[in-house]
Amino acid sequence: MHKTLNCGLQVNPLGRCVGSFCPDLATLVVTFIARHSTVQQDPLGYCAGCVDLRFVDDETYDKRHRDRVGNSLLHIFRRSWYEIREPTETEAAELVYEQAAEQRWAAEGRIGEYRRIAELHSATTVDGILVDGWTAAACVALHDALNEKRRARWLAMPTAQQCHVAIQLTMGGTR
Repeated sequence: MHKTLNCGLQVNPLGRCVGSFCPDLATLVVTFIARHSTVQQDPLGYCAGCVDLRFVDDETYDKRHRDRVGNSLLHIFRRSWYEIREPTETEAAELVYEQAAEQRWAAEGRIGEYRRIAELHSATTVDGILVDGWTAAACVALHDALNEKRRARWLAMPTAQQCHVAIQLTMGGTR
């Protein structure tokens, strides 16, 4: 599940590497060089380890594909077909902002936990109540739409009641 930043760079949530199940932060930008196409490919954010492992020279690529038995090997790519570079100033700033999301969410308290769940499309317990991504998105939408007086009242509610009210008001539920 890639996330496209405003600069066009695609990364995994929280600015992580797009390599399969890689928990490392994206530090390099890889773009496919379109030789016979006019469509520009979006750049992908990779960590240095995945770039070294997946993008190989032409000789190694040909040898591994010639000697390959079945689909047991990791997907590898010709390094000559890709532009591998450091992120630009804009991309680096957006990566830093994306990677700092955990600290922003922690500072927001319970609403930060809802934002984390909604952003990562996951389900996690909040104050002992299991909250899924759909419910968390409803809580975030309601929190952002309320004025200060009503927001303070809503934040004082227990988690279960917050989720119930958010679903009722934002998703058009019945009483």
